[in-house]
Amino acid sequence: MKNESLKRFLIEEEGQSIVEYTLLMTLIAATSVILMTMMGLSIGRMFGANDVTVENYYRWAYEKFSSSPAQN
Repeated sequence: MKNESLKRFLIEEEGQSIVEYTLLMTLIAATSVILMTMMGLSIGRMFGANDVTVENYYRWAYEKFSSSPAQN
């Protein structure tokens, strides 16, 4: 009985497709984030913001969005 259920578990491929789709969506999401970040930096430099770097952007975003609403 135990061997048959183990064989059936190894043969069935129902859960395999969800893992594949999850990995594919993760890859697409990570690629999108990287591309949008690079595109945003390029657009900023195109409009004359030469000091735009990922580090400066993160510092600006942290200062802007980590303050309490009373300080804004």
